[in-house]
Amino acid sequence: MSVLVTGHEGFLGRHVLAAFAAARKSVVGAGRPELELASAEFAALVRETRPELVVHCAGPASVLASVEDPDGDRSATLDAIEAVLDAIGRARFVLVSSAAVYGQPEQLPVGEDAPLAPVSPYGRHRVEAEQLSRDRGVPLAIARVFSAYGEGLRRQVLWDVSRRALAGGPVELSGTGAETRDFVHARDVARALAAIAERAAFEGEAYNVATGVETSIARLAELVTGALGGAEIRFSGARRPGDPERWRADIGRVRELGFEPSVAIEDGAPAYARWARNAA
Repeated sequence: MSVLVTGHEGFLGRHVLAAFAAARKSVVGAGRPELELASAEFAALVRETRPELVVHCAGPASVLASVEDPDGDRSATLDAIEAVLDAIGRARFVLVSSAAVYGQPEQLPVGEDAPLAPVSPYGRHRVEAEQLSRDRGVPLAIARVFSAYGEGLRRQVLWDVSRRALAGGPVELSGTGAETRDFVHARDVARALAAIAERAAFEGEAYNVATGVETSIARLAELVTGALGGAEIRFSGARRPGDPERWRADIGRVRELGFEPSVAIEDGAPAYARWARNAA
């Protein structure tokens, strides 16, 4: 199988590219900084490599930035997908989407057939991206990734907790600490995408990519700070715009493809903290 991974220099893209390469697939990466997806050069690359599968990891990855600049988030998201779909013809297309499309689920665990009710511009634009991809009629599978983390991630809550703990003094975070997420390690995301690539129907269906385990932000902070020698943890009580209260995924559908999460948060969070201690 020949595979093209967009956003290959991004956090998830690096892990995905490595996973497919380790599986001895013929893999090529594309995207910033060296190649714009909306360019003649990208279209030429696709013609030259003729990928059978395209895994689209490119695009903005910040809920807060989408709140601050919704128009920029929308154009960056949809323009990249338009360019890729224009170039790839009938290649199978894995769209890496987000759990943000669910917003605050009505019940947990949230399944792929739950209503899409995003609470942030980021989530709304992922809903648009999914619909745009379906409208093109390409062989499509959608991966709705929950709270991905892992070595190499220099943003979001694990990074914030690690850097504040390493700076000394208390670790101050927004919210109450009771908010929950379904944290999934990037290596498991890559494994899930590989399972989707090999066994999905590619009929426009969606798959939750997560662990099925709900972890509070307070518990996460304890795991990270504990690996760094301990620190006082404080919560402001104020929720950030666009943040849902609780997430836990139903991963039965991706399990049917042979995926099983392998990195528990009790192992992954301390390992991340140790990496962050030495990260620039």
